[in-house]
Amino acid sequence: MKKEIKIIRQILKDYARIKEDLELLNTRESLISNPTAEVTVNHSNLNHAENKFVHHADLSNRLYRIETAIDKIDNQRYQTILCEYIVNKKYKRQELCDLYKISLRNFNRLKNQALVEFAKNYDINLLSDETKNSLAHN
Repeated sequence: MKKEIKIIRQILKDYARIKEDLELLNTRESLISNPTAEVTVNHSNLNHAENKFVHHADLSNRLYRIETAIDKIDNQRYQTILCEYIVNKKYKRQELCDLYKISLRNFNRLKNQALVEFAKNYDINLLSDETKNSLAHN
């Protein structure tokens, strides 16, 4: 079960990195692009431009899928744990325990349930039925 949870957490951590990368790409593109610059097209530049576009589109698609999976979660606590604890690292575990007036054990249970909910919405089926049942009853 720990391995499965780590994989799901890694997807969310990658999301934060991808978001930063995409913002950096967008910033670079806006700084580099100059509408008055003369453009010379040759085969090598065209391929480079295509590769940049494909990479940008891939990052955008991955962000969209993750954000959609998070947005589909109805439980506000789950969303907060995923976004503010795992992705943005805005809160520490103890701070959320104090906020929700729960124990660390209950927080870990909520966190794991949030990760399972995200995994369902993200269309990854890493968890066995036994693991899902274990998380639901903990």
